[in-house]
Amino acid sequence: MALTDTEIKKLKPTGKDYQKADSKGLVLVIREAGGKFWRGEFRLDGKKLRYGYGNYPQISLVNARKIHDIARELITFEKHPATLLDNPGAIQMIIDGHSIKEIEAKAAATKEAETIQALITFGDAADKYKTEWVDMKWKKPDKGWRPVVLHLLPKLKDTPLELIDVAMLRELIYNLREHKGVATALLSHGWADRIFGYAVEHDYCKHNPAALIKAARVGNRNKRTRWLSTPEIKRYLVGLYQSPCYRGYKLALHLLLMLALRKSELCGAAWDEIDFEKGEMLIPAGRMKTKKDHLVMLPTQAIEMLHELQRLGGGSQWVLPAATNNNIAMRSQNLDPTHNAALADGDIIDYNIHDHRHTASTHLREQGHSPEVVETALSHAIPRMAGVYSHAQYKTQRMEMLQSWANFLDTVMTERTVIQATFRKAL
Repeated sequence: MALTDTEIKKLKPTGKDYQKADSKGLVLVIREAGGKFWRGEFRLDGKKLRYGYGNYPQISLVNARKIHDIARELITFEKHPATLLDNPGAIQMIIDGHSIKEIEAKAAATKEAETIQALITFGDAADKYKTEWVDMKWKKPDKGWRPVVLHLLPKLKDTPLELIDVAMLRELIYNLREHKGVATALLSHGWADRIFGYAVEHDYCKHNPAALIKAARVGNRNKRTRWLSTPEIKRYLVGLYQSPCYRGYKLALHLLLMLALRKSELCGAAWDEIDFEKGEMLIPAGRMKTKKDHLVMLPTQAIEMLHELQRLGGGSQWVLPAATNNNIAMRSQNLDPTHNAALADGDIIDYNIHDHRHTASTHLREQGHSPEVVETALSHAIPRMAGVYSHAQYKTQRMEMLQSWANFLDTVMTERTVIQATFRKAL
């Protein structure tokens, strides 16, 4: 006879374990100490099998029968009940009326999630690689590591290495190429290749998807030739001065375009390098890529902008002091957000701050200025004997050329924009 709740409640301990059968192999075991628990009894592969379901009354008679029916169904498929019932939440799912397929699907998803959680992430591997290799081998590890921080970690940091495939990484690299340029995409691809190579070597993952993305398909690492056309210059300057960014950064970017300087040459400048009366700026050899002193001629617009920067600097010795401490020079990377805002407003792509030098060089040559004068202004080496005398020989020509170039930059903006971006009055 099948058990009833009334009968179960009347069952008392007898000093040793005993059991009462319900039906179809379901039994209730009454322990020596008085506890009661459900158990199923089966035959699998010709052998007697027992499997416990849980205690009574936590598992009622009705629910015990539900669990036992599922267990018996598993036996018909020649599966041990534990293959399903041992999974977390399986008993409750049976009580709630879920089918074997639903419970198996839930168990598989849980197992996959646990497996993924146990896998090392791209961020973990990157941290290990930087600590064990980059920090130990590179002279300036943090500076070299910036492409990883800026372009790879935001997208991949929390993703397990085994889940990053070629398609995912290729989409990221190609997206960087489209929005940040070929150089950035290639640099990021190279770092991904090194990190994955390190991870494979240390058994953190099985494959290196970056190795399957050929650099040649990302782009050509040839010297950049990107420069702004006259309409693009107009859009850039309009976007620059209309952006809601710090005034000093706007003036700095305009000066870089006007004077064709490298970022570090302006961002590291001190006021004692500038002679306002002569209209000159002398950059010492220690701050020059060429390791030679470089004399910069200052158009009238540049002098006005520098005077404004001096007022904004609050007495700092630096032309562009750091925002949080005017006793140190600003980092050149601080100009990037303002530059990017101008690009976005002007709908300009694949153009970085260093390309200002290409823009100036291209337009100055098109305007008929001597190549030697242009190259001297850009602090490029001039071949043969002309290079020996360039510093003194082209001083007057460079002043005339840069004044003409500064005037040209004024003309490409509308009158309304010139008023809004006046060099003589801070906004």
